Amino acid sequence: MDDAERAELATRHLDLPRRAARLVYPRVREYVELDELIALGNLGLTEAAGRYDPTSGASFRTFAWYRVHGAIVDGVRRMANLPRRVWARMTALVATAEYLEAAATRATIARDTATAATTTDQLRAVKQALGAIRTMYVVSIEGSSADRVAHPGDRADAALNRAQQATKLRNALAKLPERERQLLDAHYTEGKTLLDAGAELGLSKSWASRLHARAVDRLRDLLEDDPG
Repeated sequence: MDDAERAELATRHLDLPRRAARLVYPRVREYVELDELIALGNLGLTEAAGRYDPTSGASFRTFAWYRVHGAIVDGVRRMANLPRRVWARMTALVATAEYLEAAATRATIARDTATAATTTDQLRAVKQALGAIRTMYVVSIEGSSADRVAHPGDRADAALNRAQQATKLRNALAKLPERERQLLDAHYTEGKTLLDAGAELGLSKSWASRLHARAVDRLRDLLEDDPG
């Protein structure tokens, strides 16, 4: 595709930044304007049009959605002075988009190399994705808990549950291969983008995305296997 074709591709999908911005806006309306979110999304759409490979098997709309959504959320994390709890939710949203993009890539490869997935396979994939998303939220919340101030109204059982959850998470993280653990720590605890976190480990964006998805899958399994 030449530059004119890619520009026209982005123009045909200008609804994506608006849709993604409206999904994120209710969570951050106190800190940024909707127009700012749309502008971030437009940058993500432009990047997606520049990187899209029509032979990959994925539609441009699917390919672009993850980059548009990720660009908005990552931009908010960079530009706004968000409370740690809100920042953690933004981190989880970015990671969710990154994980689902990697999952979509794996699904495309599977379709090209194997027979059509059965309904059972599809349901299993959905369950795995939901479990991974829950795991990413736990990691992002734990990453923001270091400076969390206890509220006088916090219930003792809720505080105990958080402490137990944090212990389970630390134990599971310790069992990950070193590279996967370093990537998660840089992304969730230090707040670095997946691109920057991967670059520190000598990884391209695509390899960082795959390693992130694999680490989240492994972490999810470890947490599910730990009875607490």
